[in-house]
Amino acid sequence: MYLRLAVLCPSLLLATAAWADISGRVLDGTDATPIAGAEVRLQADENSPVVITDANGNFTLPVNPSNQVNVAAAVPYDPDSSANYTSNINFAVNGQTNVEIGLRPLPVADNPNYQPPTSFLCSACHGEQHAEWSTARHAGAGVNPWVLDLHSGGGTPGGSNGYVFRDTHDAGETGFCATCHTALEDVFDPGNVQLDEVLSASALEGVSCLVCHQIGGVDENNINGLHHFGGKTQYRFPAEVEQNTEFQVFGPLADVEAGIMYNVYNPLFSSSRLCAACHQYNNPDTGAPGQNTYNEWLASPFAQPGPEFRTCQNCHMPQADEPGPITTIGSVTRPASQRHSHEFIGATPETLSAAITLTVDAEQQGDEIVVTASVFNSTGHSFPTGVSIRNAMLSIDVRADGQLLAQTDGPQIPFYGSDDVPGTQPGDLAGTPGKGFAKVLQGRINGQGAPVEPVLFIDAETTLLDTLIPSVSTDTSTYRFAVPAGFSGNVSVDTRLLYRRAWRALAVTKGWTITPGGMPVEIEVASEQRSIAVESRFNLTEIPSLGLPALLILALVLGLLAWRRWQ
Repeated sequence: MYLRLAVLCPSLLLATAAWADISGRVLDGTDATPIAGAEVRLQADENSPVVITDANGNFTLPVNPSNQVNVAAAVPYDPDSSANYTSNINFAVNGQTNVEIGLRPLPVADNPNYQPPTSFLCSACHGEQHAEWSTARHAGAGVNPWVLDLHSGGGTPGGSNGYVFRDTHDAGETGFCATCHTALEDVFDPGNVQLDEVLSASALEGVSCLVCHQIGGVDENNINGLHHFGGKTQYRFPAEVEQNTEFQVFGPLADVEAGIMYNVYNPLFSSSRLCAACHQYNNPDTGAPGQNTYNEWLASPFAQPGPEFRTCQNCHMPQADEPGPITTIGSVTRPASQRHSHEFIGATPETLSAAITLTVDAEQQGDEIVVTASVFNSTGHSFPTGVSIRNAMLSIDVRADGQLLAQTDGPQIPFYGSDDVPGTQPGDLAGTPGKGFAKVLQGRINGQGAPVEPVLFIDAETTLLDTLIPSVSTDTSTYRFAVPAGFSGNVSVDTRLLYRRAWRALAVTKGWTITPGGMPVEIEVASEQRSIAVESRFNLTEIPSLGLPALLILALVLGLLAWRRWQ
């Protein structure tokens, strides 16, 4: 009997090991031809192994589930391939060997009559994501009053003051504002849509669900191009075969079942390159930079493979705190790593204070106060980043008994620290001790007249100044201030780091007091205060102030005293 058990046990172990695998084939759902190169995994299981189908569409998934599972298959989208597929799933149990998963081919042709719907359609199933997006600035991009002020002057009551693109450029020129801000209208007539003439409800929603989820590809070789204008971003509006165009979308998950929506697994959606569709572009005529955020990320440590690798999505679309569904249809509970915020949090007082660090040292050195200030940028792009009207400045205020000390050395805040109103207004900082951090573009308005600065990217011909702080870098500057002769007491050093959403002159001219998102135009990112006890010192530099006659009299008196002493 024991001999029989000894012979049977190895056989049982082998049988159990074989029973743990799930195998089958991935097929074309229309003609049952095998699909090679498909990724196969367990649905909603972040720890699932991933296997690739062979030339005959076969797969063996090394898993050992205790219950029925969903096995998912998807082919990563390739914009250059003639055959792409939507993802799908099928049920399976432990050890099943005949699982077949059919994938529907993505139509090669696009729908010539497509009229994109509003995000209300998406909210029916993706209510949580829609609610988050509704609070984001993406949702207001199509009706952004600042952009409308700059384009046509009609966004705010003072929007017609100062620079207005349509008033200063040739008829028919658009400035390409609609290319990103109302993409679902401009995509059908790239580069020719005036932002203030957009009427469709879906386009006026700005950067809505379908603006992102119907992007098929972003061309790395044309990364500095303007969104879909010029071909950088490829939109796909698949022809209606088995499903309406609006229900055929792209996304980052490779395990979505075919149902009401047909999902195409696109790894691009987990890549920073997706964001480059709008956040990386140059002037199409001069090559002068517009937004450079994607290239700034590429140059950062976070773009390098390894444990510190981070994408735009990692920071601006952080994962959820707990597992849950991503749709109200079905009951699949997904891990937190597969659920991401759609609020797209950017520069707020909280995020800026967390990401940018100010360090200040101040001391007396002889007859001077020496201040050294360092600004560290821990973000994955430059500070500040984005459109060129954004800027920041470091302000150094040094006083003795409430009186400003004279600066003897060190940088001063550039011209853009003040408005264009004659005189000095509260908030004007140009020419005072400190430093500016900005990308100042120079060019001719509509290509005519003398070059001016700062200009928007559409008029830019060159970069006049670029003092942005790169990712994971520190900017350090030193300032010297004269201590009044004979002064004894405390000297105060007040250092502030300010972030401004727009050039001060532009904001004052247009009357902007709050941002379109309801935040202040100026945010104090950080501040440091120091008090230095100053010792009284005899300051030889004060003697020449007596003047030549006084010096001659002093010399005569000293000479008489010396003569009498030796008599």
